[in-house]
Amino acid sequence: MKAAILNDFGSIVCKEVPTPGIGREEALVKVLYGGICGTDNHVYLGHHPTATTPRVLGHEFVGELVDIDTSLDIGIKKGDKVVVQPYYACGVCEPCITGSDNVCDSLKILGVHQDGCFAQYVTVPSKKLYRLPEGVDLKMATLIEPIAVAVHDVWESGLRVDDTVLVIGGGPIGLLIALIARTAGAKKILISEVNEYRLAVAEKMGFDVINPVKQDVMEETSKQTDGKGFNVVFEASGTKSGAAVMTEAAATRGTIVVVGVPSDIYPINSGKMLAKELKMIGVRIHSQAAFKHAVSIVGSRVIEKELNLIIDKEFSYKQMSDAMKFSLEDAEHIKICIRVDHE
Repeated sequence: MKAAILNDFGSIVCKEVPTPGIGREEALVKVLYGGICGTDNHVYLGHHPTATTPRVLGHEFVGELVDIDTSLDIGIKKGDKVVVQPYYACGVCEPCITGSDNVCDSLKILGVHQDGCFAQYVTVPSKKLYRLPEGVDLKMATLIEPIAVAVHDVWESGLRVDDTVLVIGGGPIGLLIALIARTAGAKKILISEVNEYRLAVAEKMGFDVINPVKQDVMEETSKQTDGKGFNVVFEASGTKSGAAVMTEAAATRGTIVVVGVPSDIYPINSGKMLAKELKMIGVRIHSQAAFKHAVSIVGSRVIEKELNLIIDKEFSYKQMSDAMKFSLEDAEHIKICIRVDHE
């Protein structure tokens, strides 16, 4: 088969490699479309602490089931269109046995620790397969994995119907969190973002927006919440300024969810945490239950119109080098879709 190989950090080439085989409880998937994630960017640049090369990147994808060897009754047959939850846990460590396999002590991620989806075929555990609901656009299906991240984050926040929400950072995950929060019953959602293109997309989705470079976030927070602050704050920017704002903008006894991956260690106002009796939680990837729920959400088409605004650029997997550079350098896009050709 052909695959886009990260030979060394910062260098991707498309070449012929052996088609992977399958073992017991594994499946072979013919990849059709994939999406570039921030994790792919980190690995490409050599910034991921545990990634190694050579490696096929990518973990957000949709494909067709080609072969499977399993004793499980998963209700999927050869030829079905499938999506895959791309995180593999050991099943025996303390987090795993207590139901938190997304923070497994020895977590393995497709496209980081083993070869991923920017290739014509990929091998995956059969228990991670989900049939794509009928009628779902294949490109849109590449968003199921990041939607699962948003579902997990909203679930962990404890968000209740009629809550107010601030999302700091309007990238793909920030926008998806806002969409899931709205479907979960949030009455007011404000997105803070410095990128004007992202702000425009958020507005098209029907959200209130603010550019913190041009406007006072706390002034707008007071206006939006009658001076009370937001019930739930999702910090999805991973920035120092975001870390500073989250404790200020949260309501008394509010919840802060730390989503964005910081590039450094940033100070947090512990005095505000104490005085307001705030809750702060970190979140990492998603549970398999959240992934299953994301499949259902996409199948229901309740946010289909908004999802169509997120994928705004397409490349062939043969153009992976150009796609990665575009992802890192172009400010006017939300999400890149990678088409895997089988000529």
